[in-house]
Amino acid sequence: MQIRKIGLATMLLASSLAAQTSQGEPDIRRRLEMIERGQGDAVSAELTQLMTAYQNHPGVMYLQAVLTPDGTDAAKIYQNIVDNFPKDEWTDDALYRLYQYYTSVGLYKTAEQKLAQLRLEHPFSAYATETPISTPAVTTAQPKTLPQANPPQAEPAREQPPTMTAPTPVPKYSASFTVQVGAFSALANAEELKKKFEKEGYSSNIFTITRNTLKLHKVWVGEFQVLDEARRFAGEIKKKFGLEAIPVSR
Repeated sequence: MQIRKIGLATMLLASSLAAQTSQGEPDIRRRLEMIERGQGDAVSAELTQLMTAYQNHPGVMYLQAVLTPDGTDAAKIYQNIVDNFPKDEWTDDALYRLYQYYTSVGLYKTAEQKLAQLRLEHPFSAYATETPISTPAVTTAQPKTLPQANPPQAEPAREQPPTMTAPTPVPKYSASFTVQVGAFSALANAEELKKKFEKEGYSSNIFTITRNTLKLHKVWVGEFQVLDEARRFAGEIKKKFGLEAIPVSR
């Protein structure tokens, strides 16, 4: 009797997996939206079944990487998608996640390479307009010029009539850097996260980019003049809220 029960359970699992496969592609976007709404445990519960039913599926692999808590392990999965599925619909997402990861660990050159690869290979991606983080430029001192032995005498300056100086335009943002705490395809999810930070007393706003009717809503928190300050704040956010916060330039 016990053998029959085990055999029946096996048959039911096999038929369930077969039914999933016969239904076509797995709904990855719906599950990502569930994760955005804080239902990651429910998605994790069905991940093993998805990985069995859809072996080596780039979308399922991407879902696995998103649910992987260790950033280094997740980056390996994202890189596997990029290497083995260069033309898949999830490859640009994987490249953008790699860009975020290398930025968060301070490997900015590698991060810029991933972003450049994304722009080159996926020019119509919603992520292709992302502005890479750049380290502050180092200014080079100009060589001093030696005074001439007998400099020519300048003519007395003639008095000029006063001129009106145009006012300096005010930039859109007073700060050069901020911290990105999330990027969502659904505006409602971005607004929910924004409200969460505002309740905690943080200044927050939503920056939306559009590419070929595809919208990505980014949640930015804080304003900083110096990149190092944005980095330190990103570390605090990650420690306090468990979010993959990254500094970005405005």
